[in-house]
Amino acid sequence: MREKINSIIEKNFEKMLPMLAEIISIPSVSGKPSKEMPYGKECGRVLRRFLDMADEEGLYVHNHENYVGTIGFNEKPVKLGVLCHLDVVPVTAEDWTHDPFGCEIENGRVYGRGAIDDKGPAMAVLFALKALKEAGIELTHNVRFIVGCDEENGSTDLEYYLRKEKMPPLVFTPDGDYPVINIEKGMLRLTLSGKADFGHIMLMKGGTVPNAVPSDAYAVVKGIDVFPERENITVIKENDAFCVSYKGTAAHASTPSGGENAITGLISYLLELPLDEEEKQVLGTMKKAFVHGDFSGSGCKISMSDEKSGALTQVLSIVSYDGNEIKFKVDVRYPVSGSKEEIKQKITKAVSEAGLELSSDIESLPHCVDENSEFIRTLLGVYEDETGQKGYCKAIGGGTYVHDIEGGVAFGAEFPGDENNMHGNDESISLESLLLNTKIIANAIYRICK
Repeated sequence: MREKINSIIEKNFEKMLPMLAEIISIPSVSGKPSKEMPYGKECGRVLRRFLDMADEEGLYVHNHENYVGTIGFNEKPVKLGVLCHLDVVPVTAEDWTHDPFGCEIENGRVYGRGAIDDKGPAMAVLFALKALKEAGIELTHNVRFIVGCDEENGSTDLEYYLRKEKMPPLVFTPDGDYPVINIEKGMLRLTLSGKADFGHIMLMKGGTVPNAVPSDAYAVVKGIDVFPERENITVIKENDAFCVSYKGTAAHASTPSGGENAITGLISYLLELPLDEEEKQVLGTMKKAFVHGDFSGSGCKISMSDEKSGALTQVLSIVSYDGNEIKFKVDVRYPVSGSKEEIKQKITKAVSEAGLELSSDIESLPHCVDENSEFIRTLLGVYEDETGQKGYCKAIGGGTYVHDIEGGVAFGAEFPGDENNMHGNDESISLESLLLNTKIIANAIYRICK
């Protein structure tokens, strides 16, 4: 049966690409909510179009008020859930060499926001179900494909869904890495805020989302007219003030080492200027607490690591100052041995001299699933059969879509050694990986639900 399933997937693969292009073309970044569109117009539009595609394949489709959609294979009892999301993080289009919503193909790769996270994998799941249908397979259990629209901003879509429905007993998501992710670090998204009355800095802006290393940050400065030349710094005069910009490199907050933080870089540069005492106090404190080029949390004295899940990471991801209040967002991924309360206490102490107060936006405990379960052994067996590589379990700093689902694991979509620029510029997936993902997912569904 494996050979038949894979043969159908190969036959249908060319049909997948224009459908993926249509889904990628919808800029489904979370937008202004309305009664009908809880995550904005574009998120609602992409969900409806994806569900229409599934309906055209003869699958059982239901839209849960544009929070989440479900796609079923048959009407039998549900044994397996496969979870994907269609919302994406924002883009800075000028930093891309490809159209971020164009689904351009070059050198065997598909480029576009969502190509790997998570529109490409979602399309792989849809074509996996399509292949099983075309093969005439009568599964003894149903698989429910759950498609959400708020993974990038807290997964309130799943909270809504779970108020109405139960999760299937087994769940995987192609929202991470192969072979299987069974451990995810704990996650804190924090806000540091306080009143500020700066003498020279009129405003500050940096970062776009709380879960990424910011690539851009700027400050509007007045009363200073001499600016040292520094790498990554651009100074442009605007009327009687100067716009000071720092250009960094974006990266996912779970793997920040590949990025350069524009906010911490800008803070370090601003402290070279003749600022007033309050500016020096606030920015100087932040510079010590969030050391430029360091994502270990050393400045806040929260560095830690364990053998099971690795080292803590910390990212200062967003800054805003409007002349009255200054606000920062912080992303922390901590190992299973860590204590979220201790981490919050130490960060609070580290920024206390800046007069900033800490509040929590998201607090997720570490997630851990037994690697010896029959479910995980089945997934690893499929991975080994389709790739010829040894299957194993791993821990990550990222929070996948199953982070708060008991027993849920991440199964794909990135293969070891892949460079897909998830959350970064020129995000992509290779055609080879997209095809292989579809085969792996189809055969996993078949083995679990046959």
